[in-house]
Amino acid sequence: MRTLRFLAVTFLLVVPVLSSEAQQRGSKQLWSWFGKCRNAQTMRIEVVQKDTILHRSSFPLCPISDRSKEADRRLAFFFKGGHVFDGEFRTKRSETIEGNIWEAGTDPGIIYFGVSFMTRKELLLNTIHIARPDRASVTEIDPGLVVRTLPVSISTSRLQGLKPNPK
Repeated sequence: MRTLRFLAVTFLLVVPVLSSEAQQRGSKQLWSWFGKCRNAQTMRIEVVQKDTILHRSSFPLCPISDRSKEADRRLAFFFKGGHVFDGEFRTKRSETIEGNIWEAGTDPGIIYFGVSFMTRKELLLNTIHIARPDRASVTEIDPGLVVRTLPVSISTSRLQGLKPNPK
């Protein structure tokens, strides 16, 4: 529950700053994933734990003119436990962890992806990854656990040297 409260406060404080930053750069385009459009571009998302890829997928990004057209879709994936989430929630190797990724919102030039992990019994981590359609973004969401997004035209090898976005 502490993670959810922290996330809500952080999101409320960070989103207005990011919105004005994007507008200052002149990027006024809103984007949404899994849309159908003529000028879609492809984005890859990866969830990596200590050099092991837990999830990788690609999807189309479409420019949109209004937020109501965002696609309500979730990507679910599963992996074995053995990680301590949020410094508090220990999982056993025998447990199966469910990961979920969804589009949490959009601002000019930015897409917010919600990322959560849970067992059958409890929510382990719920956070936001900020993606940019035009360049790679890397966020360390928990020690040793990274979410990265990139336009497909950027190679994964270039991603390896990127530092996570500051929290």
